[in-house]
Amino acid sequence: MARHGLLLGFLLFLILNSAAAIHTLKNIKDLKNTTTSMKEFPRHGLMLLQWFANTVDIDSSGEMQLNFDPGQGSYGLHCYGNTDIGMPFDSSDSLYHSLGDLDRGSARMLPFYVTHDFHHSVESPEKNIDRVLLQVQKSNPRKVEKVFMTEFHEEHNLDKTYEISVQLLRQIRALGTNMACNANDPRLDFSLCEFVSHQQKAAKVSMIYPQTPGLEWFLTLAGYNIDTRLDVFLQASFCKINQTANSNNDCSPLSNEISDVMHNKVQLEVKSTPNGYAKIMWCGIPEHVARMKLKIALYGSRTETNPLKEYPLNGRTYGSINTNIPLNPGLHIQLLQSEKISYYFIFKTTHYTTIWKGPEFDEANKIPPINIRGYQSSLQLYTKDGYACARLYIKKSFTSWKNVFDNSWVGIYTSKTDDNAKYKEFEWSINFKKRLEDDCPVDYEIYQYESGVHIGPGVQVRFMLTRNYGSEKARTVPWEE
Repeated sequence: MARHGLLLGFLLFLILNSAAAIHTLKNIKDLKNTTTSMKEFPRHGLMLLQWFANTVDIDSSGEMQLNFDPGQGSYGLHCYGNTDIGMPFDSSDSLYHSLGDLDRGSARMLPFYVTHDFHHSVESPEKNIDRVLLQVQKSNPRKVEKVFMTEFHEEHNLDKTYEISVQLLRQIRALGTNMACNANDPRLDFSLCEFVSHQQKAAKVSMIYPQTPGLEWFLTLAGYNIDTRLDVFLQASFCKINQTANSNNDCSPLSNEISDVMHNKVQLEVKSTPNGYAKIMWCGIPEHVARMKLKIALYGSRTETNPLKEYPLNGRTYGSINTNIPLNPGLHIQLLQSEKISYYFIFKTTHYTTIWKGPEFDEANKIPPINIRGYQSSLQLYTKDGYACARLYIKKSFTSWKNVFDNSWVGIYTSKTDDNAKYKEFEWSINFKKRLEDDCPVDYEIYQYESGVHIGPGVQVRFMLTRNYGSEKARTVPWEE
């Protein structure tokens, strides 16, 4: 028993001291010169770090604050407990949240430039291994104490774990602003020749990813392998389009004209009709591509091989189509070519070649839960099968919530201008159904209500503390189209 105790003590000592051995990346130059990972397609670590740097609030003293509770699981965040396998740090005084697992449903809340390569790459074992780890205060989970970058396979890799300094985050943020107005901008130290050289590389990034302030400069300065990524992008998009246009399926040498390929201006999005069905929207398709015999298709998930609906593009570079498919998470649009293939001489099957993919639809329209004022709970609007649904996040420490919310209710409204008495449906908070524990974040219990009101533009949910219409404590932002 004593020997077992000594062994546990030694292991705890190693864990407690592991953070001390982790190298701190002080600035973008340090990130470029120190790290060798995260810089090749289809890795998403740098994109993830760029998003986080522009999401977290940093005050003049370097204090970091989130505008959402990471314990609620938004953006694919996952909380680690003291006993989680592979956790590289002791979590007795802090909580640790992992960001970057793109297989999690709530990761659909992340912007498309973060998930772009995940959706457009083949089944590479490296397309989902990058993580940002957040060390937050237990008493105030929105306050971020430290930030780490790491890789995750079966567990976090300490050899490839780095602490991210506040100064590095500030530099990343500065790249998305006017260079002359931000002293943290690393471009201020460049000579004219250096600036022009980096600007040329940044222009290549702008060809690939959706327009995002500062992203092209950050990837360039951080040492991302832009030339290799551009080759992959050009080869994939040009060859698919060329094979579609030519029956011999030859892939001709690449042209230097960006108009010959798909580009970052292409947008394929799933929106909502007024009655809860999926609306296909697209724009930015090059004219020569639109003239080909292509189809715009709606898929139920990224793992499905056959579309739910497909429509001929008919030369349209932009447009929209209302479908009869109920709005659900995971729906996404693909631009594709379809071809009938015969087998056994009498049977035929349809073969689909994907030209371009859009992002997966998020059930909450990318909006995290909002606080219920004065209480350890939050409210969220989401959709299931095309209907408006409400979700309550109740802090586990709020054990008396059913007594406190005994007369509280949530109303479904179809317009933000509706008076509180003009709800379409309502449900008492204590009648919400509890979601299974396995699906819940560590810090919260989740309760849900599925209404009979169609989701659509303008729909919102509101929380009333009592039967009085003037007791409103929270309302979600109206659902966007």
